[in-house]
Amino acid sequence: MEKNAAAFTVTKTILNKSIQDCNSAMRSLLKDSGVVDYDSMAPGERVELQGFFIDGTETKISAYRAKNRGDKRIWFSGLKNHAKPGDVMALVVENGKLIIKNLTTGVFILILNIGVWGEASKWIG
Repeated sequence: MEKNAAAFTVTKTILNKSIQDCNSAMRSLLKDSGVVDYDSMAPGERVELQGFFIDGTETKISAYRAKNRGDKRIWFSGLKNHAKPGDVMALVVENGKLIIKNLTTGVFILILNIGVWGEASKWIG
């Protein structure tokens, strides 16, 4: 995985309840990219961001700390339209933009439909 990307696996809970823990790789990516630093957020604090799915569809991203326990969470609007349970996704920071890519299905669409092997090869090793 590129250093400007962090992976997460989609679960039924993520899709059905729109709740997802922001894993350490995503938190590091967002902090190192200067987007958001969860460590400086107080419980209940929320940062709204704009991002895009690989097909260009806009997504609203909510990075927040849960009010009671302070869990570090992230939410992507429209994720249900771009993933199913078990899919591996990547949150990518490219040229200051947040992009969400489906590594389970999206890579192969890039290869077969667009033929961008150089771009796609970095996602499949």
